Amino acid sequence: MSLSNVTNPPGPGFVTNVAAATGVYSVGEYTFAQLLITHPDPRRAHETSESIEAGMRRLATALRLGPGNALPPVIGSRLILCRKVTALDYGHDEYVMTIPSPSQDWLRLVRDGTPCRVCLVFTPLALGADQAETDAHLRASFARDAIVWGTTYARRRM
Repeated sequence: MSLSNVTNPPGPGFVTNVAAATGVYSVGEYTFAQLLITHPDPRRAHETSESIEAGMRRLATALRLGPGNALPPVIGSRLILCRKVTALDYGHDEYVMTIPSPSQDWLRLVRDGTPCRVCLVFTPLALGADQAETDAHLRASFARDAIVWGTTYARRRM
C-alpha cells in the first residue's frame, strides 16, 4: 500500500490502541525531543498484523511523515500541551491522540520550542517489549523501510 493512496486519518477506535513513548536524544550540541509511535500485536478479534499496518500507514499519511531513510520533513506544529493533557494532532477533524505520561525532560524541551522528532513504526510491536526488544524491532523495521518520521513543534497558545 502506498502512503500517497490513503488520505483519511484513522478514527479514534484505531488511535486509542496506538502506543506513544517520549524520549530525549542528544547529538553533540543538539537535543531533540522524540515521540515513538507503535501499535501492539493484534489483540482483538478483528485485528491482524495487516490491518494494523494499514492503519499505521493511514496515520503516517495523515501526519505527512516521510521515509525513515531520508531527512525528516517538518510536519507543522502538531503537539498540543494544555494543562495536564499532552496530545498530537494527527489530522482528524474531531479527535487528537493523547500522549500518556510524557517525561518531564521531554515536556520541558517541547514547551521551550525544541523540535520533536516523531518516529512511527508500521509493524506491530509486542506490548510488553523491553528496551532490547524495542531496539531490535526498530532496527529490523528500519531495514525493511517500515519506519517513517517527521519533525514537529508544540503549538503556541493564542
